[in-house]
Amino acid sequence: MNKFYFILLLLLSASCSGQDFSINDFITQKLEAKNKKLLIIECYCDNGVTVKKTDDTLVIIKVKGNLSSLGYHGKQTAPKKIDTETLEFKVVETNDTLTIISKEWTQMHHRYLIKDLHISIPKHMKYEVKKIVGVNLEGRKIE
Repeated sequence: MNKFYFILLLLLSASCSGQDFSINDFITQKLEAKNKKLLIIECYCDNGVTVKKTDDTLVIIKVKGNLSSLGYHGKQTAPKKIDTETLEFKVVETNDTLTIISKEWTQMHHRYLIKDLHISIPKHMKYEVKKIVGVNLEGRKIE
């Protein structure tokens, strides 16, 4: 009888286990700084943001992101990579300010989060990091 329950338990646990995945990918995004004096970085970036001033005239964004599924109980096709559109920051230019906005999001058992972010900016630029609160990631869409 114990063998029966063991097999039943094994079958139940196998049927409940989802096809979770976790993939990392990276991209380098380059932006002209032009006459911009301020860079605003909007992201959740749980591991923080590293900003370095350089002699370059470009803003260079090196981002490593993670797309994952955890605890999902249905069938799903795991992507092979994170698409460029997701990894790239949305860019908004106003007057002397350049704002970059991450596309991080969560939705039930799925999420896209930035794991590592390094940004190089021209020496003359100032910067400000506006952290997105974690609860605001649920269902977040950036176009």
